[in-house]
Amino acid sequence: MKRISSVIAVTFLCAAACFGNNAGVNSEGLVLSVEVINGTENGHPVAGDNATLTIYEHNKPVGRLEGKVGSDGKAIFENIQGGEHVVAFAQVFHEGMSFGSNVVVLKAGREQANAQVQVFDVSYDTSVLSAKTHHIILKRQDASVLFTEYIQLVNPSDMAIGSKTKDSAGRPTVLTISLPKGFQNFTSSSYLEPQALGFTEESFYDTMGVPPGSHEIIFSYTLEVKSGTMDVTKKISLPTSHFVLYSQLGEKKIKGLGDTAGELALSDGTPSEYFISGDLLAGKEIKFKIAGLSTSVGTKNSWIILAVVFVVIIVVAVLRLRRSENQTASI
Repeated sequence: MKRISSVIAVTFLCAAACFGNNAGVNSEGLVLSVEVINGTENGHPVAGDNATLTIYEHNKPVGRLEGKVGSDGKAIFENIQGGEHVVAFAQVFHEGMSFGSNVVVLKAGREQANAQVQVFDVSYDTSVLSAKTHHIILKRQDASVLFTEYIQLVNPSDMAIGSKTKDSAGRPTVLTISLPKGFQNFTSSSYLEPQALGFTEESFYDTMGVPPGSHEIIFSYTLEVKSGTMDVTKKISLPTSHFVLYSQLGEKKIKGLGDTAGELALSDGTPSEYFISGDLLAGKEIKFKIAGLSTSVGTKNSWIILAVVFVVIIVVAVLRLRRSENQTASI
């Protein structure tokens, strides 16, 4: 089960809803069969679930078809016109969530094409979510300290996790991650979709459902250096099996976390002290002080490329689920 590429999904998918159902369709086109599989053991039937098929040519939406999943677990779309640069993407709406297919190439002359969508029944028990690993890297960046965090999010169930709690825009707040007060310049990569995030003064939250399995979350932000010392409070948002804080700020700059567990070099070659904790409960506050900071601003940027920070991490494309009660196409 794969997620559509961000170029198509983010830029074009929402626009496709504005096109009529006849675009990209003719009376002698191919037939596309979408097989729908429920990945939840003894899950609810998929027959009757709404399905959509969005057709793209040269990465631009040219048509959108709607249908339903039949008793055989398939949604059939007929009379589709193929071409050299034509692809299609199917979505199935199951229990209020949208699940996407692989991208299907629709070459001219084909009579039949197939896609597959795996759906899951939906649970609203967010307590099953946990973090197997949580890493934080600290590095100086001009007049700030750059924080880069990696969380290995785990959903051990065979159900997609949603939430009945809504934000002011009516979006579900599925996963909330606490941030230090005063954070700035938030960026994310990998699992998190920027358009699905919301923010408070001390956290961000994700409005997309969490599918079964393990998912890598990577994000960064800065805290401004206002004096020679910085007090930091980081609240643990999920039950966490293994927590490591890496400091690339120089020796003995971190106070309040006890003795270092050692020193190693991360992917950029900079020596890093590190501190280890384990079996942290949600709500636990990690408090420490960064000492010996200079308030002068350097002229050389020290940006960290998020996908390179963690040498041992292979970030793969993951399926995301967005709750959509009005069944609007979404990724």
